[in-house]
Amino acid sequence: MTPDPILQAIEHFRAGRYNESAEICVGILAGNADNPEINHLLGFIRFNQGKSADGLALLKRAVSAPNATAEMHNNYGALLNQLGRTDEAIAAFNRALALKPNYADALNNLGIVYREAKNTDAAIAAFKRAVELSPDLPHAKANLRSAYRDVVPAWHFAMMDDKRRNTAYRAAIARAVPGKRVLDIGTGAGLLAMMAARAGALTVTTCERVGLIADRARDIVALNGLATRVKVIGKSSTDLVPGRDLPERAEVLITETFASGLMGEGIFPTLEHAHQHLLTPDAAVIPAGGSVMGYLAGGDTLKGMLFADRIEDFNLTPFNDFAPPVLASSLDGVPHEALSDDLELLRFDFREKSFPMANRPMRVTATKPGLCVGVVQWIRIELDRGTSYDNRPAPNAEHSGHWTHLLHRFPKLLRLEAGDVVAMDVSHNRRQVNIDLVE
Repeated sequence: MTPDPILQAIEHFRAGRYNESAEICVGILAGNADNPEINHLLGFIRFNQGKSADGLALLKRAVSAPNATAEMHNNYGALLNQLGRTDEAIAAFNRALALKPNYADALNNLGIVYREAKNTDAAIAAFKRAVELSPDLPHAKANLRSAYRDVVPAWHFAMMDDKRRNTAYRAAIARAVPGKRVLDIGTGAGLLAMMAARAGALTVTTCERVGLIADRARDIVALNGLATRVKVIGKSSTDLVPGRDLPERAEVLITETFASGLMGEGIFPTLEHAHQHLLTPDAAVIPAGGSVMGYLAGGDTLKGMLFADRIEDFNLTPFNDFAPPVLASSLDGVPHEALSDDLELLRFDFREKSFPMANRPMRVTATKPGLCVGVVQWIRIELDRGTSYDNRPAPNAEHSGHWTHLLHRFPKLLRLEAGDVVAMDVSHNRRQVNIDLVE
């Protein structure tokens, strides 16, 4: 019996004998140029041989056949995606799914394209469906976990486990919320909202702009028996309307929408909108205020983090032109010297109704000698008059909080003696703090 050439080509391909398989495929196509199965196989081979253009043309011919399979469209989409043709790849995967709705591999590939295009919600939906259909599909679970990390960065877990933060919030909440209408902005896992409900708030409305996180917060609230006490809304606070989303204006605002530099997560626009549209005129705010703190800092370790000098007996100082003006880094346990007293660089009362940009000239006196690299920055949060939280660096201690620190680099190293005065300008543009050395 004469062997079936198509079966021979497939057998060679599966054994990794691409050249032998390709030779048979070329012979078959010489007599039947539109054979979809062989165009598909040869296209896949050519792509794996580094001949992308030939592979794409062959796969395109394969999927143009009336009897093209879902697998053909799926592989065509994968090649299009690798070539950066995103919209065409999505269309190919959708054609594969139209032919085979429960095609887990196509769903996984579609999720990859959506994730690369920053369409996170669509990516997660595709990955979840792929995992449901085929729990053992390679990479689908890993892709889903990676997409979740796009939505929920790892620092959320350190934040929720920050016992000093939790104790401070719980104490302030317990004093402020009994019998009051509470709005919590940026619910995350729902922790602060549940604290408010447990502390005796009259009503608790909490919002979260990321729909996936809001859905999970509802699950957590229900798991803890508070579904009738806490209303979770999947919206940004700026989209809330009293009388529709919350019973009426809130008497207490709770939020923790802060970044390591205090203002990086848009806290000021959030507060301004809340005061204007969502809160009573005399509403309590938790935290009531916040400060940007700092001190002049030096030491060999910080110098090495920010300045290139002589390394392995080579002069690398010209590379200093590329040094970052601000470096985010946890400085707990990092040996360095505080060369001044602690400084309150900027302070904000969160009960105010607006937060304009500001500039503050400062003259800072060195309290000890040393080589100064710049200013170490941290934040202090005043929950209320009786409770505060800060993450001041602890060079000789363990980690002091979930927020990181910021290290503002001066344009040059300063050799200081005790009593020397350093002039600098501290400013903010509502998004970040800038510290400039005045020379």
